[in-house]
Amino acid sequence: MARYSDNQIEEIRARADIVEIISAHVRLRKVGRNWVGLCPFHNEKTPSFSVNAERGFFHCFGCNAGGTVFNFIMRVEGLTFPEAVRSLAEKYGVALPEAHEAGPARGEREAMLRANEVAAQFFEHVLWKRPDAEYAREYLKSRGLNVETIRAFRLGYAPPHPAMLAAALERRELIEAGVRLGLVKQDSAERRDMFRARVMFPIRDAQGRVIAFGGRTLEDRQPKYLNSPESPLYSKTRTLYGLFEARAAIQSKDRVILVEGYFDVIAPWQAGFKEVVAGCGTALTVEQLRVLARYTKNVLACFDGDEAGRKASLRALEIFLQAGLLGRGIFIPPGFDPDTFIHERGAKAFEELIGGAELLIDYFLMEQAAGARGSVEARAQAAQRVTAILKQVGDPFQFDMLARKAADALGVNETVLREQAGRPIQRAPRGDAMRRGRMSAPVIDAGEIAEAGLVAIAMLYPAMRAQISAAEPAPLFEDASLAELLAELCQAGDTAVSIDEFLSERASAELQSRISALAVETFTDDEKTLQKFVADYVAALRRRKQAREVHEGVRRASAESVAKRDDNATAEAQAVIAMRRASRT
Repeated sequence: MARYSDNQIEEIRARADIVEIISAHVRLRKVGRNWVGLCPFHNEKTPSFSVNAERGFFHCFGCNAGGTVFNFIMRVEGLTFPEAVRSLAEKYGVALPEAHEAGPARGEREAMLRANEVAAQFFEHVLWKRPDAEYAREYLKSRGLNVETIRAFRLGYAPPHPAMLAAALERRELIEAGVRLGLVKQDSAERRDMFRARVMFPIRDAQGRVIAFGGRTLEDRQPKYLNSPESPLYSKTRTLYGLFEARAAIQSKDRVILVEGYFDVIAPWQAGFKEVVAGCGTALTVEQLRVLARYTKNVLACFDGDEAGRKASLRALEIFLQAGLLGRGIFIPPGFDPDTFIHERGAKAFEELIGGAELLIDYFLMEQAAGARGSVEARAQAAQRVTAILKQVGDPFQFDMLARKAADALGVNETVLREQAGRPIQRAPRGDAMRRGRMSAPVIDAGEIAEAGLVAIAMLYPAMRAQISAAEPAPLFEDASLAELLAELCQAGDTAVSIDEFLSERASAELQSRISALAVETFTDDEKTLQKFVADYVAALRRRKQAREVHEGVRRASAESVAKRDDNATAEAQAVIAMRRASRT
């Protein structure tokens, strides 16, 4: 993965207008020093999303999403941090060094992207302009697609002639890239187009760049669908068809619907369900689900409603859990797919199917419970299958909920189920938060807030770094990575230090939120106020340390007291035993 220097990142951040970037996705209006609007990451009617252009941060006080312009691009486009850096660098004309990554050199990669774009434009031109594409136009019309939808997905047509695309690529000196991408086949000296007499479906990445193609034949020949081979641009296991077209809808609706085919994406999109994506000719993969998880945790997968489809949903459950998702199943009535169902029964009926989507884990537990009613042996076998699934649940809260639900469904002991899954119930010591069975309210750690606050001040106000350093707060930090970052900021003096990579790749979502909230709303430019903030934060860290020391001292004293009582009790018991023995002699 490529890494960039602080100076390069700061140059990009200085040039990238965060208000301009976010305004492409959110309607913002100026309110005081900030810009506000409806959050693109969750549904809301009252604006809670703020952007501070001076500090280059955004924060939503509704869902707590926040960060810099890089975090926003990562969320909106589903990019990694280095990808977001490159995307903004290209947009704002910042030169970056060649990325030292596996795969083709940058020049070769750009050539392949250009070759795919030339091919997409070529196929579009043929579809709309050439007489021999009339059959393709009629075919798309027969599938119920209108012109707006066809153009939105950039559908095209590959003519039956053997080498028209090859000639177009040759004229632009992109023929070698076309061969490497599988657009052109080369046998000795002859070059032939790979796609001929097929309706073409460009496959785009999250940024809208064409990375591959799928082609459907209009004749009675095999294969019915022909797809681009894997290339440095395109991996079937990680790519989702329709993601570029669906991104905004996924985030606004906070859900994504996963289907199987190109038309199963396009038909729902035209009917108003724009949050639909599909795999690219492979079974569902963990990598695809992890891509979707960047946008939403609510993934609904379509399955056939027959017995085979139900079994397929059970197989998919394991993939969902490995990706850290629970997943829901939309079961389409037998004989239909999403495309034909919408055409025959309408959008309202499809919405009703979505509303009835079942948690895959619920269906799995129901199936196991049904099979466990026969005998003790059947129940034990079902419990073992459930245990194997529970082991794959990473989220502790999900695990807790599912373990209780599974124990009830199977009629087995929850403690045994948890132990077999490798996560027994953690018993709280006497006197702790769960005393007498009552759960105490969560306590906000003022020390954690102070750590984030000091880092935010050091980041936003270089002139305050000397005062922070003089107070020596770093040894009081419990988050070692934050302490290291604070020390780096203070040592830099007035020099710019970028923390974008830290926030984007190493900081927890909670820490990102705290820093962005402070950057957007809390601080002022008044030096005395800032000095008071620093003093209060350092005092909070010292109080936390003192409280920890007192607590540890009390714990040790209690342990020693118990040990002494145990020693005295042991001595008394031994004396009694000795007296009894003496009385018998």
